[in-house]
Amino acid sequence: MGKWACLVIALLMTVPAMTAPLNVLVGQNKPPYIKLETVSGFELELLREVVRRMGHEAVFVFVPNSRIRSLLETGNGDIATLQPIAADETGLFFSQPYIRYQNVVVSRVNDELNIQHPADLAARSVIAFQGARKVLGADFADAMSVNDQYQETVDQRAQVEMLLQGRADAIVLDRNIFTYHQQNAAVPVAIKVHELFKHTLYRAAFRDAALQRAFDKALLSVLLDNWYQQLQLSYFMQMNQSLPNRFYCVDAEFTL
Repeated sequence: MGKWACLVIALLMTVPAMTAPLNVLVGQNKPPYIKLETVSGFELELLREVVRRMGHEAVFVFVPNSRIRSLLETGNGDIATLQPIAADETGLFFSQPYIRYQNVVVSRVNDELNIQHPADLAARSVIAFQGARKVLGADFADAMSVNDQYQETVDQRAQVEMLLQGRADAIVLDRNIFTYHQQNAAVPVAIKVHELFKHTLYRAAFRDAALQRAFDKALLSVLLDNWYQQLQLSYFMQMNQSLPNRFYCVDAEFTL
């Protein structure tokens, strides 16, 4: 299939007539991805558009990340947002990746910290996002297990403020989340970003295989659309959501 044929199929996909709403299980407040008060944010707007192109209205249900999988499995939702799964996991159907998080370590330039490996953080005061030790790999978990100055928090605005105010040597969080809160900080501080971790891809999970296939079709339509590019620029001021997708045309001469 040629490049243009692929684009025509994706971009001219007919949006079905609106049918029953779908309950979408998502995490709690996490700007700029999820803004709870306004039910907006990059992730919510992306999911809302994909579900719209499936022919449904998205009804978001905000729950702690630790409960998302169990709620979906027990029938309390139609779609759930989850991290990567084991290849042999059964019982649920998973979409192609729809969002990419890039966790980094951030320090202050004036501190001149040399951070090239998680072990370099073992003797530093570090504040990470909740659950970081479980998802950032064995090297990070081992380094933080011997660090009595390590803590995790769900309040990422406070996390950024503590770094900028000198109350922490380093923080660990997604790059876009840091940029969002840094822009709203009262006092600008020169910072350094240390890229120690691989990116994390999130997928949508379903109990219904047909619904999962419909989601993938609509997702591809969105990813190949200028609407998606504008959404990134609106929230991140740059395009940094490059995603793998097995449905991209093999012979396409462009990168998304």
